[in-house]
Amino acid sequence: MKTEIRRTQSADAETAYGLTRELMIHHNALDIFTLTCERFKEMLENRELYSFIAYDDNQPIGVMNFFFKVTTFTGRKILYIEDLFVCESSRRKSVGRLFIEKAKSIAKELDCEEIELKCAEWNENSAAFYEKNNFTNDKSWKIFTLDNTKF
Repeated sequence: MKTEIRRTQSADAETAYGLTRELMIHHNALDIFTLTCERFKEMLENRELYSFIAYDDNQPIGVMNFFFKVTTFTGRKILYIEDLFVCESSRRKSVGRLFIEKAKSIAKELDCEEIELKCAEWNENSAAFYEKNNFTNDKSWKIFTLDNTKF
């Protein structure tokens, strides 16, 4: 298997969107997945979202979507991985590691403070993968959210 990671262009938006949708299926979250392919493409074009697709023999097998935020602690960027998904048939073949290496390369090039992501509590396999790739579970912060039904 020769895996290639390529940046998602507007013409690839439908493929990246489809893989992102597969992740939502994996998370049993289609009921809250309201993003449209058109909006996904618009986010790419406006650089609100960055995306990379993994290909094996020109077949898409995974996607990583991320964006940047800035911390007021240092004034530097944080590369925030929103989605990292590898099709089940391609797991355990270092595709996830290639995505992480791509994120690290970009973060280093842009002098980011850190790379951040969330992992579902129930997703022990992903948590183990992130820990194996030197991510730490930050237990000093709790995540609080306020959904749009409350404002």
